[in-house]
Amino acid sequence: MDHQKPVLKKNLLDELPVPPEGMTGWPWTTEFDTDNYFEKTEYPKISIITPSFNQGKYIEQTIRSVLLQNYPNLEYVIIDGGSTDGTVDIIRKYEKWITYWVSESDKGQSDAINKGLKKINGEIFNWINSDDYYNENTFFKISGNFIADKTDLIIGNYRFFEEGNEINDRTIDFRLRDSLEETIAFVLINQPSSFFSLKVFRELGGLNTDLNFVMDQDIWKRYLYAFGQERIKIIDEELTHFRLHSDSKSYINEFNNEYMNIYYSIALQAGMDAHAEFIREIYGKGFRDNYKFNLPDDKKNNGLSGRVINSLVYFKARNAFTNHDTELFKKCIEIIDPSFLNADQNEYLSNLKLKTKLKDLKLDPLLKAWTAISRKMKKKKETPGISNLKSEKK
Repeated sequence: MDHQKPVLKKNLLDELPVPPEGMTGWPWTTEFDTDNYFEKTEYPKISIITPSFNQGKYIEQTIRSVLLQNYPNLEYVIIDGGSTDGTVDIIRKYEKWITYWVSESDKGQSDAINKGLKKINGEIFNWINSDDYYNENTFFKISGNFIADKTDLIIGNYRFFEEGNEINDRTIDFRLRDSLEETIAFVLINQPSSFFSLKVFRELGGLNTDLNFVMDQDIWKRYLYAFGQERIKIIDEELTHFRLHSDSKSYINEFNNEYMNIYYSIALQAGMDAHAEFIREIYGKGFRDNYKFNLPDDKKNNGLSGRVINSLVYFKARNAFTNHDTELFKKCIEIIDPSFLNADQNEYLSNLKLKTKLKDLKLDPLLKAWTAISRKMKKKKETPGISNLKSEKK
Protein backbone atom coordinates (compact mmCIF):
# COMPACT_ATOMS: atom_id res chain seq x y z
CA MET A 1 0.00 0.00 0.00
CA ASP A 2 1.27 3.46 -0.86
CA HIS A 3 0.18 5.73 1.97
CA GLN A 4 1.79 9.03 2.75
CA LYS A 5 1.71 11.35 5.71
CA PRO A 6 0.22 14.72 4.79
CA VAL A 7 2.76 17.18 3.45
CA LEU A 8 1.75 20.80 3.83
CA LYS A 9 1.23 22.39 0.40
CA LYS A 10 0.12 25.83 1.42
CA ASN A 11 -0.21 28.46 -1.27
CA LEU A 12 -0.05 26.14 -4.28
CA LEU A 13 -2.46 28.62 -5.77
CA ASP A 14 0.28 31.25 -5.65
CA GLU A 15 2.75 28.89 -7.33
CA LEU A 16 0.52 27.94 -10.26
CA PRO A 17 0.34 30.06 -13.43
CA VAL A 18 -1.96 33.07 -13.26
CA PRO A 19 -5.47 32.11 -14.43
CA PRO A 20 -6.88 33.57 -17.66
CA GLU A 21 -8.30 37.06 -17.36
CA GLY A 22 -11.79 37.17 -15.87
CA MET A 23 -11.65 33.66 -14.40
CA THR A 24 -12.43 33.66 -10.67
CA GLY A 25 -13.61 31.24 -7.99
CA TRP A 26 -12.89 27.51 -8.08
CA PRO A 27 -10.50 26.38 -9.50
CA TRP A 28 -9.09 29.71 -10.62
CA THR A 29 -8.62 31.86 -7.56
CA THR A 30 -9.41 29.47 -4.67
CA GLU A 31 -7.88 26.19 -3.44
CA PHE A 32 -8.79 23.44 -0.98
CA ASP A 33 -7.45 24.22 2.48
CA THR A 34 -4.68 21.76 3.33
CA ASP A 35 -5.44 22.07 7.05
CA ASN A 36 -8.29 19.61 6.42
CA TYR A 37 -5.79 16.87 5.62
CA PHE A 38 -4.34 16.80 9.08
CA GLU A 39 -7.41 15.02 10.45
CA LYS A 40 -5.67 11.74 9.48
CA THR A 41 -2.04 10.64 9.60
CA GLU A 42 -1.94 8.79 6.26
CA TYR A 43 -3.58 9.17 2.87
CA PRO A 44 -3.85 6.54 0.09
CA LYS A 45 -2.32 7.54 -3.22
CA ILE A 46 -4.91 8.82 -5.70
CA SER A 47 -4.00 8.37 -9.38
CA ILE A 48 -5.83 10.50 -11.93
CA ILE A 49 -5.59 10.24 -15.73
CA THR A 50 -6.82 12.90 -18.14
CA PRO A 51 -7.24 11.71 -21.75
CA SER A 52 -7.14 14.74 -24.02
CA PHE A 53 -7.56 15.76 -27.63
CA ASN A 54 -8.16 19.31 -28.85
CA GLN A 55 -9.93 20.53 -25.72
CA GLY A 56 -7.69 23.56 -25.20
CA LYS A 57 -10.74 25.63 -24.37
CA TYR A 58 -11.43 23.60 -21.23
CA ILE A 59 -8.39 21.59 -20.14
CA GLU A 60 -6.82 24.28 -17.97
CA GLN A 61 -9.85 24.20 -15.69
CA THR A 62 -9.56 20.40 -15.54
CA ILE A 63 -5.88 20.53 -14.60
CA ARG A 64 -6.33 23.17 -11.93
CA SER A 65 -9.26 21.28 -10.38
CA VAL A 66 -6.94 18.31 -9.89
CA LEU A 67 -3.91 20.18 -8.60
CA LEU A 68 -5.73 22.62 -6.32
CA GLN A 69 -7.20 19.74 -4.34
CA ASN A 70 -3.79 20.09 -2.64
CA TYR A 71 -4.02 16.34 -2.01
CA PRO A 72 -0.88 15.15 -0.22
CA ASN A 73 -0.49 11.86 -2.14
CA LEU A 74 -1.43 12.57 -5.75
CA GLU A 75 -0.31 11.09 -9.05
CA TYR A 76 -1.54 12.97 -12.13
CA VAL A 77 -1.05 11.80 -15.71
CA ILE A 78 -2.21 13.45 -18.94
CA ILE A 79 -2.30 11.46 -22.20
CA ASP A 80 -2.92 13.78 -25.14
CA GLY A 81 -3.70 12.42 -28.58
CA GLY A 82 -1.61 14.93 -30.52
CA SER A 83 -3.70 18.07 -30.11
CA THR A 84 -3.19 20.98 -32.50
CA ASP A 85 -5.32 23.62 -30.78
CA GLY A 86 -3.02 24.94 -28.05
CA THR A 87 -3.74 22.13 -25.57
CA VAL A 88 -0.05 21.17 -25.40
CA ASP A 89 0.97 24.72 -24.52
CA ILE A 90 -1.44 24.67 -21.58
CA ILE A 91 -0.13 21.29 -20.39
CA ARG A 92 3.44 22.62 -20.53
CA LYS A 93 2.43 25.51 -18.28
CA TYR A 94 1.59 22.99 -15.56
CA GLU A 95 4.12 20.20 -16.25
CA LYS A 96 6.04 20.99 -13.06
CA TRP A 97 3.07 19.62 -11.08
CA ILE A 98 2.13 16.78 -13.47
CA THR A 99 3.60 13.33 -12.82
CA TYR A 100 3.76 12.36 -16.49
CA TRP A 101 2.36 13.63 -19.78
CA VAL A 102 2.72 12.89 -23.46
CA SER A 103 1.22 14.19 -26.69
CA GLU A 104 1.15 11.66 -29.52
CA SER A 105 -1.38 10.02 -31.79
CA ASP A 106 -3.46 7.23 -30.29
CA LYS A 107 -6.50 5.08 -31.06
CA GLY A 108 -8.96 7.16 -29.04
CA GLN A 109 -9.97 7.79 -25.46
CA SER A 110 -9.90 4.17 -24.28
CA ASP A 111 -6.41 3.69 -25.71
CA ALA A 112 -5.22 6.90 -24.05
CA ILE A 113 -6.51 5.82 -20.64
CA ASN A 114 -4.98 2.35 -21.01
CA LYS A 115 -1.66 4.04 -21.83
CA GLY A 116 -1.97 6.10 -18.70
CA LEU A 117 -2.67 3.00 -16.61
CA LYS A 118 0.87 1.83 -17.35
CA LYS A 119 2.26 4.99 -15.73
CA ILE A 120 0.41 4.92 -12.38
CA ASN A 121 0.67 2.87 -9.19
CA GLY A 122 -1.78 4.37 -6.70
CA GLU A 123 -4.52 2.71 -4.67
CA ILE A 124 -7.46 4.79 -5.92
CA PHE A 125 -7.99 5.52 -9.63
CA ASN A 126 -10.25 7.63 -11.78
CA TRP A 127 -10.02 9.41 -15.10
CA ILE A 128 -11.43 12.83 -15.80
CA ASN A 129 -11.99 14.09 -19.31
CA SER A 130 -10.38 17.31 -20.45
CA ASP A 131 -13.68 19.20 -20.59
CA ASP A 132 -14.85 18.33 -17.04
CA TYR A 133 -13.56 19.31 -13.61
CA TYR A 134 -13.66 18.21 -9.96
CA ASN A 135 -15.24 19.88 -6.93
CA GLU A 136 -12.67 21.37 -4.60
CA ASN A 137 -13.15 18.79 -1.80
CA THR A 138 -13.48 15.70 -4.00
CA PHE A 139 -10.22 13.95 -3.11
CA PHE A 140 -10.74 14.69 0.57
CA LYS A 141 -14.16 13.00 0.41
CA ILE A 142 -12.87 10.04 -1.58
CA SER A 143 -9.89 9.35 0.64
CA GLY A 144 -12.08 9.58 3.73
CA ASN A 145 -14.42 6.88 2.43
CA PHE A 146 -11.84 4.48 1.05
CA ILE A 147 -10.98 1.38 3.07
CA ALA A 148 -8.15 -0.66 1.58
CA ASP A 149 -9.13 -4.25 0.64
CA LYS A 150 -12.76 -3.51 1.56
CA THR A 151 -13.76 -0.80 -0.92
CA ASP A 152 -13.70 -1.61 -4.64
CA LEU A 153 -15.48 1.45 -5.88
CA ILE A 154 -16.60 4.81 -4.50
CA ILE A 155 -19.34 6.59 -6.46
CA GLY A 156 -20.82 10.05 -5.93
CA ASN A 157 -23.07 12.46 -7.78
CA TYR A 158 -22.07 14.94 -10.46
CA ARG A 159 -23.29 18.23 -11.79
CA PHE A 160 -24.49 18.13 -15.40
CA PHE A 161 -24.32 21.58 -16.97
CA GLU A 162 -24.36 23.41 -20.28
CA GLU A 163 -22.76 26.83 -20.39
CA GLY A 164 -25.32 29.50 -21.19
CA ASN A 165 -28.27 27.21 -20.52
CA GLU A 166 -29.29 27.12 -16.86
CA ILE A 167 -32.27 24.87 -17.62
CA ASN A 168 -29.88 21.97 -18.20
CA ASP A 169 -27.99 22.58 -14.95
CA ARG A 170 -28.82 19.72 -12.59
CA THR A 171 -27.32 17.12 -10.27
CA ILE A 172 -27.16 13.51 -11.45
CA ASP A 173 -27.34 11.28 -8.40
CA PHE A 174 -26.43 7.62 -8.15
CA ARG A 175 -28.34 4.70 -6.70
CA LEU A 176 -28.01 0.95 -6.91
CA ARG A 177 -31.05 -1.29 -7.44
CA ASP A 178 -32.07 -3.91 -4.89
CA SER A 179 -30.98 -6.81 -7.09
CA LEU A 180 -27.75 -7.25 -9.03
CA GLU A 181 -29.56 -8.03 -12.28
CA GLU A 182 -31.58 -4.80 -12.12
CA THR A 183 -28.44 -2.79 -11.39
CA ILE A 184 -26.75 -4.33 -14.43
CA ALA A 185 -29.85 -3.76 -16.57
CA PHE A 186 -30.78 -0.23 -15.52
CA VAL A 187 -27.98 1.63 -13.74
CA LEU A 188 -25.39 3.67 -15.61
CA ILE A 189 -22.20 4.44 -13.73
CA ASN A 190 -21.52 8.09 -12.88
CA GLN A 191 -18.03 7.80 -14.38
CA PRO A 192 -16.76 11.33 -13.62
CA SER A 193 -17.52 10.71 -9.92
CA SER A 194 -16.52 7.02 -9.76
CA PHE A 195 -13.21 6.07 -8.15
CA PHE A 196 -11.99 2.47 -8.49
CA SER A 197 -9.53 0.51 -6.47
CA LEU A 198 -6.68 0.47 -9.01
CA LYS A 199 -5.97 -3.17 -8.15
CA VAL A 200 -9.55 -4.15 -9.03
CA PHE A 201 -9.53 -2.03 -12.20
CA ARG A 202 -6.39 -3.80 -13.39
CA GLU A 203 -7.99 -7.19 -12.65
CA LEU A 204 -10.80 -6.22 -15.04
CA GLY A 205 -8.23 -5.78 -17.81
CA GLY A 206 -8.55 -2.06 -18.53
CA LEU A 207 -10.88 -0.42 -21.03
CA ASN A 208 -12.19 -1.98 -24.25
CA THR A 209 -10.55 -0.08 -27.14
CA ASP A 210 -13.29 -1.23 -29.54
CA LEU A 211 -15.58 1.32 -27.83
CA ASN A 212 -15.48 5.07 -28.32
CA PHE A 213 -18.31 6.27 -26.08
CA VAL A 214 -19.35 3.67 -23.46
CA MET A 215 -16.04 2.21 -22.33
CA ASP A 216 -16.99 3.28 -18.80
CA GLN A 217 -20.36 1.50 -18.94
CA ASP A 218 -18.71 -1.61 -20.37
CA ILE A 219 -16.20 -1.91 -17.52
CA TRP A 220 -18.96 -1.07 -15.02
CA LYS A 221 -21.01 -4.05 -16.23
CA ARG A 222 -17.85 -6.21 -16.19
CA TYR A 223 -17.19 -5.16 -12.62
CA LEU A 224 -20.74 -6.07 -11.54
CA TYR A 225 -20.56 -9.47 -13.21
CA ALA A 226 -17.20 -10.20 -11.59
CA PHE A 227 -17.68 -8.76 -8.09
CA GLY A 228 -21.35 -7.93 -7.49
CA GLN A 229 -22.40 -4.71 -5.75
CA GLU A 230 -21.60 -5.33 -2.09
CA ARG A 231 -18.21 -3.56 -2.08
CA ILE A 232 -19.43 -0.29 -3.57
CA LYS A 233 -19.51 2.81 -1.38
CA ILE A 234 -21.97 5.52 -2.41
CA ILE A 235 -21.40 9.15 -1.42
CA ASP A 236 -24.48 11.32 -1.69
CA GLU A 237 -22.48 14.41 -2.63
CA GLU A 238 -21.63 16.25 -5.81
CA LEU A 239 -18.02 15.48 -6.73
CA THR A 240 -17.60 16.47 -10.37
CA HIS A 241 -18.83 18.95 -12.99
CA PHE A 242 -19.74 17.30 -16.31
CA ARG A 243 -19.91 19.74 -19.21
CA LEU A 244 -22.28 19.42 -22.16
CA HIS A 245 -21.13 21.31 -25.25
CA SER A 246 -21.59 21.18 -29.03
CA ASP A 247 -19.05 18.40 -29.56
CA SER A 248 -20.38 16.17 -26.77
CA LYS A 249 -23.99 16.65 -27.97
CA SER A 250 -23.11 14.97 -31.26
CA TYR A 251 -22.15 11.78 -29.40
CA ILE A 252 -25.57 11.07 -27.85
CA ASN A 253 -26.87 8.72 -30.59
CA GLU A 254 -23.53 6.93 -30.83
CA PHE A 255 -23.55 6.50 -27.05
CA ASN A 256 -27.01 4.88 -27.11
CA ASN A 257 -26.04 2.53 -29.93
CA GLU A 258 -22.86 1.36 -28.23
CA TYR A 259 -24.60 1.05 -24.88
CA MET A 260 -27.31 -1.32 -26.15
CA ASN A 261 -24.61 -3.25 -27.99
CA ILE A 262 -23.43 -4.40 -24.53
CA TYR A 263 -26.74 -6.15 -23.84
CA TYR A 264 -26.89 -7.59 -27.34
CA SER A 265 -23.49 -9.20 -26.80
CA ILE A 266 -24.51 -10.55 -23.38
CA ALA A 267 -27.69 -12.08 -24.82
CA LEU A 268 -25.78 -13.76 -27.66
CA GLN A 269 -23.17 -15.25 -25.34
CA ALA A 270 -25.86 -16.49 -22.95
CA GLY A 271 -27.59 -18.33 -25.80
CA MET A 272 -30.61 -16.00 -25.77
CA ASP A 273 -30.85 -15.66 -29.55
CA ALA A 274 -34.45 -14.43 -29.67
CA HIS A 275 -33.70 -11.72 -27.09
CA ALA A 276 -30.54 -10.75 -28.97
CA GLU A 277 -32.45 -10.42 -32.23
CA PHE A 278 -35.12 -8.32 -30.47
CA ILE A 279 -32.45 -5.96 -29.07
CA ARG A 280 -30.80 -5.65 -32.48
CA GLU A 281 -34.16 -4.94 -34.13
CA ILE A 282 -34.98 -2.15 -31.65
CA TYR A 283 -31.55 -0.62 -31.08
CA GLY A 284 -29.07 -2.12 -33.51
CA LYS A 285 -28.56 0.52 -36.19
CA GLY A 286 -25.11 1.40 -34.89
CA PHE A 287 -23.97 -1.87 -33.38
CA ARG A 288 -20.29 -2.75 -33.77
CA ASP A 289 -19.72 -6.22 -35.20
CA ASN A 290 -16.22 -6.31 -33.69
CA TYR A 291 -17.44 -5.63 -30.13
CA LYS A 292 -17.78 -8.46 -27.62
CA PHE A 293 -18.64 -8.01 -23.95
CA ASN A 294 -16.13 -9.83 -21.76
CA LEU A 295 -18.64 -12.10 -20.04
CA PRO A 296 -17.02 -14.49 -17.53
CA ASP A 297 -17.39 -18.14 -18.57
CA ASP A 298 -19.03 -19.07 -15.28
CA LYS A 299 -21.69 -16.37 -15.75
CA LYS A 300 -22.83 -17.22 -19.29
CA ASN A 301 -25.45 -19.78 -18.31
CA ASN A 302 -25.88 -19.32 -14.56
CA GLY A 303 -29.17 -17.42 -14.75
CA LEU A 304 -27.80 -13.92 -14.09
CA SER A 305 -27.69 -12.99 -17.77
CA GLY A 306 -31.22 -14.34 -18.19
CA ARG A 307 -32.43 -12.12 -15.37
CA VAL A 308 -30.53 -9.11 -16.73
CA ILE A 309 -31.81 -9.36 -20.31
CA ASN A 310 -35.41 -10.18 -19.35
CA SER A 311 -35.42 -7.26 -16.89
CA LEU A 312 -34.26 -5.03 -19.73
CA VAL A 313 -37.07 -6.18 -22.04
CA TYR A 314 -39.54 -5.89 -19.15
CA PHE A 315 -38.54 -2.23 -18.75
CA LYS A 316 -39.02 -1.72 -22.50
CA ALA A 317 -42.50 -3.27 -22.22
CA ARG A 318 -43.44 -0.83 -19.46
CA ASN A 319 -42.31 2.11 -21.58
CA ALA A 320 -44.18 0.79 -24.61
CA PHE A 321 -47.38 0.47 -22.59
CA THR A 322 -47.01 3.99 -21.17
CA ASN A 323 -46.43 5.36 -24.67
CA HIS A 324 -49.48 3.47 -26.01
CA ASP A 325 -47.27 1.48 -28.40
CA THR A 326 -49.36 -1.69 -28.31
CA GLU A 327 -47.43 -3.38 -31.12
CA LEU A 328 -44.08 -3.00 -29.35
CA PHE A 329 -45.61 -4.03 -26.02
CA LYS A 330 -46.87 -7.27 -27.53
CA LYS A 331 -43.46 -7.95 -29.08
CA CYS A 332 -41.89 -7.55 -25.65
CA ILE A 333 -44.41 -9.96 -24.12
CA GLU A 334 -43.56 -12.58 -26.74
CA ILE A 335 -39.87 -12.32 -25.88
CA ILE A 336 -39.99 -12.11 -22.07
CA ASP A 337 -39.44 -15.31 -20.12
CA PRO A 338 -41.40 -14.80 -16.85
CA SER A 339 -39.28 -17.40 -15.05
CA PHE A 340 -36.41 -14.88 -15.05
CA LEU A 341 -38.47 -12.03 -13.57
CA ASN A 342 -38.94 -11.42 -9.87
CA ALA A 343 -42.35 -11.49 -8.17
CA ASP A 344 -42.93 -7.74 -8.39
CA GLN A 345 -42.03 -7.65 -12.08
CA ASN A 346 -44.32 -10.56 -12.88
CA GLU A 347 -47.21 -9.02 -10.95
CA TYR A 348 -46.81 -5.67 -12.70
CA LEU A 349 -46.50 -7.34 -16.09
CA SER A 350 -49.66 -9.38 -15.47
CA ASN A 351 -51.57 -6.17 -14.77
CA LEU A 352 -50.29 -4.63 -18.01
CA LYS A 353 -51.29 -7.71 -19.98
CA LEU A 354 -54.81 -7.60 -18.52
CA LYS A 355 -55.14 -3.89 -19.27
CA THR A 356 -53.98 -4.47 -22.85
CA LYS A 357 -56.50 -7.28 -23.31
CA LEU A 358 -59.33 -5.09 -22.00
CA LYS A 359 -58.30 -2.37 -24.42
CA ASP A 360 -58.28 -4.83 -27.31
CA LEU A 361 -61.81 -5.93 -26.34
CA LYS A 362 -62.82 -2.25 -26.12
CA LEU A 363 -63.89 -2.69 -22.51
CA ASP A 364 -62.74 0.77 -21.46
CA PRO A 365 -65.21 1.18 -18.54
CA LEU A 366 -63.99 -2.11 -17.06
CA LEU A 367 -60.40 -0.99 -17.58
CA LYS A 368 -61.07 2.25 -15.69
CA ALA A 369 -62.67 0.33 -12.84
CA TRP A 370 -59.73 -2.09 -12.70
CA THR A 371 -57.25 0.81 -12.68
CA ALA A 372 -59.10 2.46 -9.78
CA ILE A 373 -59.13 -0.80 -7.80
CA SER A 374 -55.41 -1.33 -8.46
CA ARG A 375 -54.60 2.16 -7.20
CA LYS A 376 -56.63 1.62 -4.03
CA MET A 377 -54.91 -1.70 -3.37
CA LYS A 378 -51.51 -0.13 -3.93
CA LYS A 379 -52.32 2.76 -1.62
CA LYS A 380 -53.54 0.35 1.04
CA LYS A 381 -50.25 -1.56 0.87
CA GLU A 382 -48.27 1.66 1.26
CA THR A 383 -50.34 2.97 4.21
CA PRO A 384 -49.43 1.44 7.61
CA GLY A 385 -52.34 -0.02 9.56
CA ILE A 386 -53.37 1.00 13.08
CA SER A 387 -51.34 -1.79 14.69
CA ASN A 388 -48.26 -0.72 12.72
CA LEU A 389 -48.70 2.87 13.80
CA LYS A 390 -48.95 1.82 17.43
CA SER A 391 -45.82 -0.27 17.22
CA GLU A 392 -43.95 2.63 15.58
CA LYS A 393 -44.91 4.94 18.44
CA LYS A 394 -43.62 2.44 20.96
